[in-house]
Amino acid sequence: MAGIIKSGGRTTAPVAVAPQAYQFEDVARSYLERVKADAARLVAEARREAAQIRAKAAEEGKAAAIKAVEAAQQARLDQQLQSALAAMQKAAHEITQARHAWQQHWEQHLVELALRIATRLCRRELARDPEVTLAWVREALELAAGSSEITLRLHPQDQETLAARVAALSKAVSGLGSVQVVADSQITPGGCRVETAFGSIDQQLEAQAARIAEELLG
Repeated sequence: MAGIIKSGGRTTAPVAVAPQAYQFEDVARSYLERVKADAARLVAEARREAAQIRAKAAEEGKAAAIKAVEAAQQARLDQQLQSALAAMQKAAHEITQARHAWQQHWEQHLVELALRIATRLCRRELARDPEVTLAWVREALELAAGSSEITLRLHPQDQETLAARVAALSKAVSGLGSVQVVADSQITPGGCRVETAFGSIDQQLEAQAARIAEELLG
């Protein structure tokens, strides 16, 4: 047993120190707060990740939508271009056909006009110079050479004025058989037509003009 220490004649009673209890409540509270903080942090991170995922999905969806719209626009543009190209080709074809038709019309018109003028000038020359008729008669008889029987048809006026010269011309062309000269009012003045067993040779002005037109116009 401890004794009492005396000091200066006074006696001091010993002071008892009570042991402090371990604060479990404080520790539990602190741990709970840390758990709550960790949980809050995890929730915040989860929300942040979810937001990022939603944003990424939205961007991907937006990109996919934009891509789909662009594809649709491109398809529509291609279709419009094809339609426009077909329309342009059709228009070009129609323009080409119209141009050819126009050229053909005017070519035919110009040829016919030229032939009408030439025919008119030839008629004047035929009326003035019988040598043209004789040249056509010679040409027709030469083409008919080799035929045994030949009929030469002339306009009655030409037959009357050129009978002797035509007879002499018939004898001058070699290879001819008998030539019978016939006055035919159906023959135009200045022209002639030779008939054989193989066919006829029309040297009338109108027939010659028609042959020239056919050759020029195809």
